Amino acid sequence: MTDIGFLLAVLPTTIISEFLHTSLTGQSNVWCKIQMMFAYGCGLYSLCTISFLAFDHYLFTNHRLNWRQTSTIKLAHRLTYVNLVLALIHGLIFLIYAENGRSGCTIYHPVLIIYFTYFYYPILNGALPILISSVFSLLAYRNVRRIIRRQLPVVRRRLDRQMTALALARVLSFCIFATPFLACSLWRLNTVYADDDNVSWAVLAIISVIAYSLLYFNYSINFFVFLFISSRFRHQVKHFFTKKCWYYLTNLYRSCLTLLATNQVVPEMGQEPVSIVESVS
Repeated sequence: MTDIGFLLAVLPTTIISEFLHTSLTGQSNVWCKIQMMFAYGCGLYSLCTISFLAFDHYLFTNHRLNWRQTSTIKLAHRLTYVNLVLALIHGLIFLIYAENGRSGCTIYHPVLIIYFTYFYYPILNGALPILISSVFSLLAYRNVRRIIRRQLPVVRRRLDRQMTALALARVLSFCIFATPFLACSLWRLNTVYADDDNVSWAVLAIISVIAYSLLYFNYSINFFVFLFISSRFRHQVKHFFTKKCWYYLTNLYRSCLTLLATNQVVPEMGQEPVSIVESVS
């Protein structure tokens, strides 16, 4: 859901700006703050969700019973609350301090630049989630291989393998598509160009466009990754389109035909025709 929120916060304004040949965020500081708040808040929430999902999957597939018992709805609620607090705090930071400048809509406060340079981008939004999700996904993969060697139902082993494959694929796609954006953001925060250095500004703009495009892939590729990896997910998608959507369309078509049939005007055939002479007399 937060992936959709990130795309809705960024993509519509980008498309409209391309059609109007002007930057909507560059025209208004208010819209700049709102867009950055939703984009970075939803982005951080989605990123932490990937890490917490890998951690929970490791607990669920662990061979120790007491570790498996910690993977509960209560733990999921606690991790969700922590995730929500982190996203809200960073969203409010962008709402208060984001503004337009030479490098575009970003943060120019010197203290926050140090925070984002040395902690947010390289650690909180970079190495830490990549490390957590990668390590726990690999440990979950090892647990699943151990489960295969144990006497467990075939359905349980198959579901665990598919969940582990989905988690690993999601972590890999994040590393590929989000890392260029993190590097580009660090570069934009710590690089100062002269106002008349048009070549450097053009290079920075091109690199930013490429990095943002890859970042959009990171938040929109989940469906296609799951469709490619999981046979069970493919079966569910096929069932949805061939059964539910087709059933809805056929019912809609039949209701339209029924509505047209009831609205037709049919002449009454029960009365006998009256001649002009009889009507006058």
